[in-house]
Order: sequence, then C-alpha cells, then structure tokens
Amino acid sequence: MIKKLKVGAVDYTVHLLPKELRNQYGACVYEHQKIYLSPIQTHQQVSDTMLHELLHAIWNESGLEYQPQLEQETVVRTLATWLRIVFRDNPELVKFILNSKSQWPYGPTTDPVKEATE
Repeated sequence: MIKKLKVGAVDYTVHLLPKELRNQYGACVYEHQKIYLSPIQTHQQVSDTMLHELLHAIWNESGLEYQPQLEQETVVRTLATWLRIVFRDNPELVKFILNSKSQWPYGPTTDPVKEATE
C-alpha cells in the first residue's frame, strides 16, 4: 500500500481508517496532511476512494477552496494540471490506481486489525 504522496509542495501520508470510522470509505484531513482509507472495501473500491481523497487534497492545496464562485472550466483546468503534477511526482500512485488488486491486501472479509500494523 502507498504510504506517502506528494501533493504539490505538501507531503500527505496514507493510513487505514480507525475502526470506529470504517463505515466511511475514506477521508482527507488537510490540517494533518493525511489521507485515510477504509480497509473494508475491495481493491476496485479503494482505487476510486484513493482518487477521490486525492482530489480533496488537491482542492485544498491548489487554493480552489478559496474561490467562492468557481466556473467549471476553472475547476477542470486546475484539477487536470494538479493531477498531472501529482501523477508525475508519485508514479507508484498511478500503478496503484490502475492495478490495486495486486497491492490492496484488505477487503470486506479480511480482518485489518490482524493484518495492519497501524
């Protein structure tokens, strides 16, 4: 599993969600530069969740959150550029998103407490 992502000038760490929050798929906590993923999802779901939480991180780090009236083209242009930057800086992320099956040891039937060290 990916442990660290560079999002622009900021390093985010990736963790498993605590047991009490595992009814969610994931979370992005900007203040602590952390992305959380629930181990109780399939490898296909986690690929989508990772990209979703990454977009939250990009939203924050790019400054889009400070734009009260965003136009679609502004958002799309900014997110496209930032995704390219993040993918360039984190080639293992692209591999994870495209082929999470070989990298995601968890799932709805696994016991992440036994398998995870976090």
